[in-house]
Amino acid sequence: MKRREKPQIQKPIMLIVDDKAVNRYVLKNIFEEDYEIVECQDGRDAIEALEDKREETAAVLLDIVMPEWDGFAVLKYMKETALQTVPVILVSSNVNDKNIHRACAYDVADYIQKPFQENVVRQRVQRIIDLYQLKKGNEEYGQAE
Repeated sequence: MKRREKPQIQKPIMLIVDDKAVNRYVLKNIFEEDYEIVECQDGRDAIEALEDKREETAAVLLDIVMPEWDGFAVLKYMKETALQTVPVILVSSNVNDKNIHRACAYDVADYIQKPFQENVVRQRVQRIIDLYQLKKGNEEYGQAE
């Protein structure tokens, strides 16, 4: 007699965008139990991944300082092409008023400073994802009425 295999539940996707492999590794280790992790080392890769899997993506963890397309170029593209339905959390060691104000102009959900504190990162990111899911559910409910 064959055992029935349990159907695998598809994990939501978390996009981790950072040019430094060590940062992607740390963030992946924090979230890989609950999310399918898609790693990108630059902004162009991030845009391709988002365009391909927008609906399945729960959040984007986005570094600011990267070669080619930096985090703000990605945010600008997302805003211009209506990819802003996915919450973006900026991750950077370069926390200053100028970057915070620029991030707010793009409706960034949160800003996490490097080096990472695992419990703080996990809690803040999960809280943002939960809030966006609740908002999305309320919007869908409102459209159904």
